[in-house]
Order: sequence, then C-alpha cells, then structure tokens
Amino acid sequence: MKFLKGSLIVFALVVIASVTWYGSYKKDMKELEDGLRTYLTVEKGMDEHDIISITARRSKMPQYPVVVQFKDNPQEYVYTQREEQWVQLWPDP
Repeated sequence: MKFLKGSLIVFALVVIASVTWYGSYKKDMKELEDGLRTYLTVEKGMDEHDIISITARRSKMPQYPVVVQFKDNPQEYVYTQREEQWVQLWPDP
C-alpha cells in the first residue's frame, strides 16, 4: 500500500512539473511572437494587416527563431532576438 501511495505522489509531481514547464515554454514563445509583432509594427512601421503569421519555433538555445509571413510575399522571414534587439537571420537582409 505504501508503494502505491509513493508511486502516485511521484506521478503527480511529474505531471505537475511537466504542466508547469509546458506553460512556461508557451508563455516564452508568446512573448517572443508579441515582441516581434511590436518591433515590426512600431519600429519598422509595417501595417499589422500585412502580417499573415508570426510563429516562434523551438530550437537550440540561446536562439529561438521567430518566423514571419507577410501578405504580399509568401516567403518566410526568420528573426531572432539578440541582446534585446531583433535580427533578421533569413533571408539575408
């Protein structure tokens, strides 16, 4: 009986830790997407309606690529944040 209780406690802790990590990860990706959207609309002066999608992708640390698609050009543009500045990685600016 003690083994079953112990196993349930360990299982519950693993589930809680996993859900917490996933929530933190999704929050970080959302912050990157919102940050790039702000950069493109405020600093670059683009119209928000010209942006089809902004998607942060999982990658090796410390860079997370954020992919942007624009209405007038279906090509993907890849940005990353370095030292609080947005840098276009692909295609070369």
